[in-house]
Formats: sequence, C-alpha cells, structure tokens
Amino acid sequence: MDDGKFNELGEMEREREKMESGKSELRMAMEELCLLSSRDVEDHQQEQEQEQEQKQQRSSTMDLLCVSKQLRHVLVELTKLSFAMKDEIGPTLLVLRQDIQQNIQRLEDLHARDPSKYASLTAIVTEEVEEGMSKKTNSCTRATIWLSRSMNFSLHLLESLLKNPETSLKEMVEKAYKITLKPYHGWI
Repeated sequence: MDDGKFNELGEMEREREKMESGKSELRMAMEELCLLSSRDVEDHQQEQEQEQEQKQQRSSTMDLLCVSKQLRHVLVELTKLSFAMKDEIGPTLLVLRQDIQQNIQRLEDLHARDPSKYASLTAIVTEEVEEGMSKKTNSCTRATIWLSRSMNFSLHLLESLLKNPETSLKEMVEKAYKITLKPYHGWI
C-alpha cells in the first residue's frame, strides 16, 4: 500500500473514532437530560416566565413611588434651605411636598391592597378608567399625573439651581412653576 492511501485510511479511522466518541458523549448527555423529569422542566419554565412577568410589571408603580420619595426628600432639603435664608418661597415648597406625600400615600395604599394586581401603573389606570374613577380628585390616575408634573417641576428647579446658583430661589421656583405647573392650575 502506498503511503498516501495509508495516511488517508489512518485519517478516516481517526474521524470514525471521533464520531463514535462524539456519539457516546451525545448519548451520555441525552441520558443525563432524560434523568430530569418533564415536571422539573415545566416547573423551571414556569419560574422563568413568572420572573420575566415580574420584571415587566415592576417597572411601574414601585419605580414611580421610589422616585417620588426621592423627590420629596429633595424638596424637604430645599424647604429647609428656603426657611434658613428667610426666603418667602418656603411655604410654597411645603405645599408641594404635602401634595406629593398625599399622592404617594394614595398609590401606596392601593398597591398594598394587592401588590401583584397593582404592580403596573397601566393596570391601575385601566381599572380606574373602566370604573369611571380616573377623573375623580382622589384617583390614583390623578395622583400619578400630579407626581409626574411634580417631577417635571423639580427637574426644572434643580437644573436652574445648577446652572444659575446666583439667582434667587424665589425666582427659580416661580420660573419652574410657570413652565411646568401653572398651565394645570387655572385658579392661580
């Protein structure tokens, strides 16, 4: 036999051995997988689906409440600063803080009744719209809207504080109010 054919046969034999060892590895893996009951697989799939659903729902109510509480904390500090400077804007910030607290409390109370049902702001608003409650003064829908508006106001105020620290707090609050909240307060 010539060396070329011999090498070719040797290479074919090595390929066959690789395939056989591959089959045995594959066979072993299949046996291991068969050891898992189909129930374990289904339980694992259900757990993954539940985790995914919880992640999607979490992005609403609790996130808004967390940000709102941080906002309230910032306004507490601004109010302290305002009173310390004998600035007349302190009472305005105090009223805003109280409004934010009431709206937070309204959402927290509803969420506490059924955390899984009210994990999503969409679920809250949808239910209130269906029940005809969304436009009522004490609705969570309105609380959500006003928390969003308060955040917008605070964002404008904090940006002004960063950009123009020499401007009076009163001027900054009035400007932020005029831009963000005044359009929704027809009586002021």
